[in-house]
Amino acid sequence: MNQEKSTSFTRIKHMLSEIPFFEDFTKTEMDAFSRYLSLRFFPAHTAIFERGDIGDYLFFVMAGMVEVRIEASDLKQFIIASFGPGSCVGEMSIMDNYPRSATVFVTEPSELLMISRARFETICDDHPKLGLKFLRGVARNLSMRLRKTNGRFADIA
Repeated sequence: MNQEKSTSFTRIKHMLSEIPFFEDFTKTEMDAFSRYLSLRFFPAHTAIFERGDIGDYLFFVMAGMVEVRIEASDLKQFIIASFGPGSCVGEMSIMDNYPRSATVFVTEPSELLMISRARFETICDDHPKLGLKFLRGVARNLSMRLRKTNGRFADIA
């Protein structure tokens, strides 16, 4: 492994330890999982993906801020959520092959840890227990967001 990849891998391992999503992962599990992630930088005012795109990855915000936006029938955009460091975004793309349901926009320079569906499937093949643990985390995230959405609808009613 060359020096640049080794430094990046070490940095990714350290970053995982700072994300609440991975708090139940052992050091060995985080070491194994970090090998499947890539680190990407996005400048401010960049769309990471747009509604309707076919998605095949999710990401964790390590630095910066992203907004989830939807467009109404009158073409007006609404910010439905904002996420900062430690947040996971794009989970549905790991679960299904449907188009993205919203646009995610970087509002300030941001650093993201990303995992593709293909790499997730490789984890499941190579480390089934680790894949299941990650999948449970994704399900927990989706469940919490659904509960929050239900609470918003209850407030409206």
